[in-house]
Amino acid sequence: MEIRINNSVNFGRLLKPSEEADYASVLERAKAKAGNRGKTILIVPSSSLPQADINNTGVGNLASNEGFFDFVKKYWGINEIQLLPTGQYHEHHGHYPMYSGTSMDLGNHMIDIKSHVPDEEFRKIVNANKIKDKVNFSNVVDINSVQEKALRKLYKSMPDRDEFNKFKLENLSRLEAKGLFRALRTIYGSANYHKWDNIDKNLFLLEPEKRDKRIKKIYKLQGEEVDFYIYKQFLAEKDLKKAKENLNSKGLKLNADFICGFSYDEVWSHPKAFTPNASIGWELPALNFENPEAEKLLREKVDFYAKRFDGLRIDAAWTYINQPQNEHTFKYYNDKIINIIEDEVKKIKGSSYDLKNLMYEFTADPNKFSIYSGHQLKSWAKDRVKIQTSDRISDHWGTNRIFLDRGWNPASFIIGTSNHDSKKIKPVERQAKILSQILKLPEKQLMDEKEFIRAKLAEPAGAYNNMIFFRDALALEDTNSKIPADYKEYYENLLKNKDGYNPMDALEKTFKAKGLDKEEPELYKKIVKYRKILDNKEKQINPALKWSAVIICSGLLLYGIFKCLNPQKPAHSSSI
Repeated sequence: MEIRINNSVNFGRLLKPSEEADYASVLERAKAKAGNRGKTILIVPSSSLPQADINNTGVGNLASNEGFFDFVKKYWGINEIQLLPTGQYHEHHGHYPMYSGTSMDLGNHMIDIKSHVPDEEFRKIVNANKIKDKVNFSNVVDINSVQEKALRKLYKSMPDRDEFNKFKLENLSRLEAKGLFRALRTIYGSANYHKWDNIDKNLFLLEPEKRDKRIKKIYKLQGEEVDFYIYKQFLAEKDLKKAKENLNSKGLKLNADFICGFSYDEVWSHPKAFTPNASIGWELPALNFENPEAEKLLREKVDFYAKRFDGLRIDAAWTYINQPQNEHTFKYYNDKIINIIEDEVKKIKGSSYDLKNLMYEFTADPNKFSIYSGHQLKSWAKDRVKIQTSDRISDHWGTNRIFLDRGWNPASFIIGTSNHDSKKIKPVERQAKILSQILKLPEKQLMDEKEFIRAKLAEPAGAYNNMIFFRDALALEDTNSKIPADYKEYYENLLKNKDGYNPMDALEKTFKAKGLDKEEPELYKKIVKYRKILDNKEKQINPALKWSAVIICSGLLLYGIFKCLNPQKPAHSSSI
């Protein structure tokens, strides 16, 4: 019987330490050659960041995920992290909508609770979380949550009292009204200030003397609530600062989501800044820019974000262009309000700050708003960084190539497959046809779901600035999914099944489509090599054969040693 050993088989792995430097070099050079010389952004809510089972409070944290950020920088070439909103989340019909949170403070989910409370208190928070693979805000942000109770205990002992008192002194002008709102919410049992007594409902319309008198009474009734709220802000600010410093030390920028709305406490405490009965949409109040209070409040919000983050995603930026005057009429401000935002950013960051770090969401219903005048970009939109997705690819919109063909400055837009507003990627015949033309792939091939998703992820790879949503990169179900704690193994298994984001696959497709495989054959060869490694298609020695060789060599070595130690004497010759 003849036994044959297959001496090359496929088996999965990620990068070996000896390959990491070369991979990083190939990734950087290939991205630049493809056209991606600017931003490569990962969009991720901090709440979805991975947590080991022993640390799973239900909500991930920015300050305790250095390993994950090292991973995405190494494997995907990420150089910026774009967070989803960081404010206070509240329950709404069983959900915790991220874009209904507060705008000028930080939510409890931004506190790295493990670093602040005793281990036994932390264990209680973890044990109370019964949801492992989804974000569980109720365990962390609710008034009666286990984490909230642990924070109240910490507040009572306050081991960092001097540091807190300094923080409170520096931030009281911004935070006191928010703390008072929470104190009154406790007194009335409702956050709907329209149901409060007139004196409290209109507290910030009172004459200063009357207002100060009432505030003193609120402090007597619920002063601890005000102080406790500010203490939580102190902890969240400290942890955000630590996280940002860690990310920056890795060469990663941290960007905020500058949400377009204002929260109840801000409307209540700045009544003159808003237009009564006017909304920018989503039931969010509209600023009244005919009153100087509106500009003052907007500048305060810009200050909050600019002091804490490297860059800003300007949420629903078109609402600053078209501002409602009442329920039926709008005033077109051109870029007057955006100029206020940029002016204030430069006051905080310095005159040399690159405004390309401000990214504008100008996408809206074209019947209500457009950045175009005829076939040309409006002057104020031309050089500002515009955020685009390929959700709705057409012959005239939604891809890097189409925007370049329209004459857009490559450095003045950023594109990705999707964002928090997008549905999961599914094959669309019309989009497959356009992608096949751009990437020069068979249209029929792209109607396979996995091939279609890979093509969608590949198309932005050649953009000067591009972004990827964490859900797409890791083939997760939705924005509320948690990134698995064993993300390396999880990612490796994804790629085995042609799921998830393989940047080398995206670059291989881009190189071939642009003819760069012929122009840079050696670089292209390495792209293919690493694509195969990540996709588990690399040919390697059969493990059985490898161990057979080890056993044989070991046997020969032992035999040689034995022969040296026991030399055989030659036989005597005899004469006849």
